[in-house]
Amino acid sequence: MPITPEAAAKLIIQQTPQACEELNLFTAEVFQTRGGRIGSGMGGVIEALWGFYLNRSLRKAGFNDVEIAWIYGHEYNDFACVDSTAEWDPETLQGEILRVEAKSMVASADESKAHFDRLVSELESSELLAVFLWDWVPVSKTSRKVYPRVTDHFIGSASGIAALRDALHVSRGGTFVQIGHCPDGCAPKNCLHIGEPLNASGVRERRSGPEKAKGPSVSYAANFGGLLRMLGYKGQGGQKIIEEHQSNNKAAAAFMQFMAKNFPKVQKKLAKAKITPQ
Repeated sequence: MPITPEAAAKLIIQQTPQACEELNLFTAEVFQTRGGRIGSGMGGVIEALWGFYLNRSLRKAGFNDVEIAWIYGHEYNDFACVDSTAEWDPETLQGEILRVEAKSMVASADESKAHFDRLVSELESSELLAVFLWDWVPVSKTSRKVYPRVTDHFIGSASGIAALRDALHVSRGGTFVQIGHCPDGCAPKNCLHIGEPLNASGVRERRSGPEKAKGPSVSYAANFGGLLRMLGYKGQGGQKIIEEHQSNNKAAAAFMQFMAKNFPKVQKKLAKAKITPQ
């Protein structure tokens, strides 16, 4: 019997700690350097290595009927969990079990560039969001060299995180383009902007948003879905949203705890809503 998306997600979550441990052993041996540049593209390398080492961990644990495939082209998703015994076609989804979008964040950066800005309508219910926190750390206490190390990670339902993100976006005064109310005046049946986020000033948040919603000095705001910024909220209304998702949205609750654990500013903000690191 083919493995279900739920079972596949559970395997991915269970085997990721081992994959990250082996990934760190590899980078500690091979990626030693002086300096350690932020914005070097190393985050993308770490995301890719996770996929390779997760496959290795799955095989070691005896799970030979599933594997992680690296999606080619310009898909939003980075990886697909596929049936190892079947042909895989990323266009028709033949052989696929679920997809994974991977993001990396530098722990010591003042502002992470990692964004999760896909619309809810673009997500499959089984899709996962994987976030890898990493930083340059010394090879040893006496070494002048550093290496990139994954210090923590989160994997959970992408739609669950998106639900929290969207609710907080609206609480801050943002909106989403509705049918019949597109700034470009599109005919409802032909409008490609339905669901596109606009900030409190009416500026589009994504490049794919309405042309007439461009900002005065920027093409698009690009704040929507920032993994740090998206957790910002104002007043009791925003706090209520945080508390509701903490109680009723398992993925969002785990994500908020992950962020509070690793970012003091987030911890301080979410502490008002009684979100504590785990």
